[in-house]
Amino acid sequence: MESRSSGSGDEDAAMVDAAFGALADVERRHALYYLRVEETTTLGELATVVTGWLRAREDGASAATPEDRRRTIVGLHHTHLPMLADAGFVRYDPDSGEVALADIPDFLDTALDRALAVERAASSDSRHNSRPRG
Repeated sequence: MESRSSGSGDEDAAMVDAAFGALADVERRHALYYLRVEETTTLGELATVVTGWLRAREDGASAATPEDRRRTIVGLHHTHLPMLADAGFVRYDPDSGEVALADIPDFLDTALDRALAVERAASSDSRHNSRPRG
């Protein structure tokens, strides 16, 4: 994965705004986590993975439903992937459903690493705290 070079101050500010916008939503973060590993995928596969991760985050004891996956597909297709594509972080072909990670700036890569670590720790803590004590 290549990082973008610095541009003008206005371009840099726009890139920071786009990065924070991307990180502001849990579905977009999870899509980027997966794409950083796989680099290319399909909308269906991405939706399956993101749905599973979100369900595990919310309630590790129950499985995601087909309706959960359908809602994730709709959100990714209509909102999240177009936003990430407009920011230049992914390439998304709505006709074929192909999704690929594009060049992301180093600071976004670092922020994603940190966000993932925080989310994993929070998930681990919530599972640990929800266990019956005896």
